[in-house]
This record gives sequence, structure tokens and C-alpha cells, in this order.
Amino acid sequence: MMVTEVWIGVSLGVERTSHGARMGGGDLPESCPVEAKSIYLPPNWRGTMGPATGPPNAWRCAAAVAMVLLGLTSLLSISPETSAAGPTLTIVSPTDRAIIGNGSPVYVVYEVSSFNLTPPGGGPDPNGGHTLIFVDGALTLETAAQTVPLNLPSGGHVIELRLVSTNGSSLVPDVSASISVTVTQGPATGTPRIEIRYVEITFPTPKLVLGRDVTVSFQITDFALVPPVRGEPAPNEGHIEAYLDGVHYSSVTAFRPIPFSDLPDGDHTVTLRLVDNAGTPLTPDASDSVTFRIQFAPIVDINPYLSVIQIILAAAILIVLFYRDWGRSILDRLVARIRGRNA
Repeated sequence: MMVTEVWIGVSLGVERTSHGARMGGGDLPESCPVEAKSIYLPPNWRGTMGPATGPPNAWRCAAAVAMVLLGLTSLLSISPETSAAGPTLTIVSPTDRAIIGNGSPVYVVYEVSSFNLTPPGGGPDPNGGHTLIFVDGALTLETAAQTVPLNLPSGGHVIELRLVSTNGSSLVPDVSASISVTVTQGPATGTPRIEIRYVEITFPTPKLVLGRDVTVSFQITDFALVPPVRGEPAPNEGHIEAYLDGVHYSSVTAFRPIPFSDLPDGDHTVTLRLVDNAGTPLTPDASDSVTFRIQFAPIVDINPYLSVIQIILAAAILIVLFYRDWGRSILDRLVARIRGRNA
């Protein structure tokens, strides 16, 4: 039984049998490259289609026409080549929702494809242009650089990049990308903590202050002190709220000892708590407390004792004068005058 395959080319009809390949009236070399498609004919194709009749040339012409039609059909079935891709823009760094710590600039790194980046104001380029940088919806920069530093204040921000042509018009379709970032003056990671280091003065007894003025020193970790601002709080930054005996005493925005003045005698508790820019305590709570006692020694009032002291001082003066020569002469004159008046 003979199995027959028919190979269809663009302009060639090739019949390949189990005995070899034939093209027209001659043999086709096995190494000859032929771009073709094949259809499979069942073994009894001759019986079902009927024996070929007529001159051999007519049969060959009919076969050639059939192969040409099949070739055209195969060409129409081939998918057209994909058209060239349009420009693309991808933000590489930072990642979306990234936290930028320590008040550092935000370095935006991006990549483009199928687009020529040229400085703004350059010559016309049908497949080129520059990038517009938007921060929170406001145009901030026009550039062709692919690394862009942005100095942003604390808080959340949306950064959008958009490709435009050399004359500044948007591409069609629009080619853009955006990310959101959060900037903080504190570290990007870590858990804020506060610790009261010591209370001045603690001599002679610990936690006992012999005076009415106290200074409390503290230490903070993974947190930046900044003045209170309006807007969205940023992580790991804010200020300190100081409380004296449970009552708010002051807000601290700088790293320095906290003075407490004119405290009455008795026990007192100072609490220092970290809060964000809006004054909300952190979660988890970051606070520390210290308790001390004020024991102030008042100045003794000597007014009740002045009269007694004056009498004693006057007697001492008289004794000193009596035992001196000029003191005795004065005393003799006084006695003589008294006697003269009585005579």
C-alpha cells in the first residue's frame, strides 16, 4: 500500500511518494529547501477520487492548479506579523508604597523602550521626546534623565511619570506610570522607644530633690523629633508630650533636657510619651515615667527673736564701754550731773 503526501509551495507543486520526491517530470533532491505545507491523503485516495483519465499533461495541469489554490489558501491562513510595539515606561525604583527614611531625597529610576529620550527643547524627533514628572498632581520637572532626585517633605506623595513628544504634547495612546511613597525624617524601619535617663538633682537621697527645680533627661531610639505639622502623619517622626502628675506640661520638639520649675513639696511623677505629628500616641505606646520627691528646706523666720537679740546687744555694748577709760569718765560725768540737780 502506498501512502502519499502532497507538499504545497508558494509557486511549486511537489509530489512526494514513498519512492522519492518528484517535481514536474524530474526528481527533487533531498537537500533542496522547500517552504511548503502538506496535506495528508488517505491510502485509498485514488479509489475514492476515481482513476485519472485523459492525457498525462491534463492530469498534471489539474494537479498544478489544485496545488496553487492550496498554496494561496495556506498563505491567507498565515497570521500577519505583529506590528512594532509602541513606547513603554517602567518605574524601576523605588517600589510602590515604599518608605523613604531619614529625610533622604527620593531617587526615581525608570526605563523606556521604543522611545528616544531627548532634552526638553531639542529638535523634532518622530519617535522621541522627554519625561514629565508630577508630584501630587503638580508638574515638578521636565527631564530626559532616567534617574531623578526629588526632595519631598514628610508625608505621603504620588509620583507620576509621563512621556511626551519633543513639543510637549502627550503621546497617543498615553504612556505613563505612577507610584506612591511616604517620606519621613525618622528611620524607614524600627520600633520607636523613649527612656528617661536620669533626674537632676538626686543627692543626697535617690529620688529625693532638695529644691523646687527639676531637670529630666531622656533618650529616644528609631524616632525623629520634628515640630508638629498639619497633614498626614509620617512614620517614626513626631514630638514628645510631657506630663506632670498626669497633667499635660509641655510639648518637646528638640533633643534637650526638660526643666520643671517651682514644684511644691511632695511626690511627683513625670511621664514622657512619643506622639506623631497630629499628637496621637504611637502604636504600640512608647512612653516612660519617673517618680521623685520634693523636700525643700525653708529659710527660718527670725522676726520673733529680734527684740531679745537687741536687748542682749545693747547690754554688751554698755559692758564694753564701762571697762574702757573713756567709758568710765562718761559715767562719772553722768553721775555728777545727777547729784548736782539733786543738791
